[in-house]
Amino acid sequence: MRDEALYHQYANWKMENDDVLKYLIDHDSDLLIRFRHVIEVTDHLYDRLIDDPSYSQEEHSIFETGFYYMLSQLEEITALLEKAYNNDIKKLEAQAAGVNLLLATIDFQNELLSAGEFDQKDYDMLVAFEKDILNHLEKQETVPESVYEMIDKASTEMFSKMDVDYFPVNDIFLEIADELGLI
Repeated sequence: MRDEALYHQYANWKMENDDVLKYLIDHDSDLLIRFRHVIEVTDHLYDRLIDDPSYSQEEHSIFETGFYYMLSQLEEITALLEKAYNNDIKKLEAQAAGVNLLLATIDFQNELLSAGEFDQKDYDMLVAFEKDILNHLEKQETVPESVYEMIDKASTEMFSKMDVDYFPVNDIFLEIADELGLI
């Protein structure tokens, strides 16, 4: 069963965040790397809901996943933008690689939590990485390359140890966008 309120919430969220989203899209911002295709698919499905009476439960589930993913991604970006960058999106954009690493680290945490059984030390390590990255970003510093390497190694080992194939939401939505002919 579709929750029509979710679509109204999406429309309101898009209006409330129009300035930031418009800037990111118009400037082909690197901050969009993590959710560019999520936006495309979610917008497409929103438009289909209005125009297509055969809109399926599967499409609704994809829409819901995409919306909540974008919501959390943009929430992190705007919190950082307000807290550390005095709403200067150009300054934040200069740290896009670090912001994307922060968002990936949070995604890894969420993946561990959704996997059910995991090693608490792995989760704690990801939280420590998140704090370290956030600390650099809040000081408007570039995140050291060594942090990227450590997170890459740690995440690979974690998911291998758990025997989990990790597929980021943004990669899944890239495939969906391709299937829908959006790219």
